[in-house]
Amino acid sequence: MDENNGFKEDRRIFERFSAVMPANLIDLDAGKELEATTCDVSAKGVGVVCEEHLTPGNRLELWLRIKDGREPLYTKGTVMWARPEEGKCRAGILLERAELMGMARILRS
Repeated sequence: MDENNGFKEDRRIFERFSAVMPANLIDLDAGKELEATTCDVSAKGVGVVCEEHLTPGNRLELWLRIKDGREPLYTKGTVMWARPEEGKCRAGILLERAELMGMARILRS
């Protein structure tokens, strides 16, 4: 916790941007395929909302359907946190590697 304001310090290296787009996820540990919607993205992470609960620590494959008419962006990541939100699951996913080219596509669309 930060001594000044009582909130945990944000240690992100890459800036987070609001971005709403459909996504398909495969939870490799639970063996299930899910549909989700992104809330925000950065070069190293994605915030999503989906109908089913995601489990922190589970590994995912993700296909982000960027609105640029090209193939979905494929990447892999790990669920870092998940919580209920308005009857759905809101989760933060840490990507295995920085998706700089993918971020450029998202920001252009």
